[in-house]
Amino acid sequence: MNITISTTSTLVAAHIGKVSAATGSAYKGIAISFLIEEVKRQMRQGICHFIYRKADGSIREAFGTLDKEVLAKTLNRAGQSPEVWGCCYYHDVLAGGARSFRWENLVAVLS
Repeated sequence: MNITISTTSTLVAAHIGKVSAATGSAYKGIAISFLIEEVKRQMRQGICHFIYRKADGSIREAFGTLDKEVLAKTLNRAGQSPEVWGCCYYHDVLAGGARSFRWENLVAVLS
């Protein structure tokens, strides 16, 4: 079965491709890709409450932001964007530091 997706954002299309390849499911790729965009939108506007699966398989509940002033202090902007690796970096407001998660591991957006 072939699935054709039309989107105005090349970034969403890139997310869909990478998540679909990682999960083996086009449907999961689409669903998670729109969650990724929602979590990033909320973090750009303030603090977002979300859940993702860590590399060890445990579940992490996070409160993160992409506020430019905060990121300037906590994230090292050298090298390639984490988007290239299929990751989202953010500032964890509870832990007070930089964190990241792989796109395919995003479980839910709670706020």
